[in-house]
Amino acid sequence: MSIFFHEEDLPADVTFGEGPIAVDTEAMGLIPGRDRLCLVQLSDGGGDEHLVRFAQGSDYAAPRLKALLG
Repeated sequence: MSIFFHEEDLPADVTFGEGPIAVDTEAMGLIPGRDRLCLVQLSDGGGDEHLVRFAQGSDYAAPRLKALLG
């Protein structure tokens, strides 16, 4: 198992296997409108985990992450 750490978006070369992807998030609290998103964790069950961290003040653009989740 490998853990890959990314800032603000997934790199272009990250791929996931066919099928479902597990997604988990970490925020500064439990109220989405008030508490900022800090981290998105992704895994396709193949043993690798990708962590995407968002800095304070992020605009959450993350086009590759949004495309994957869309």
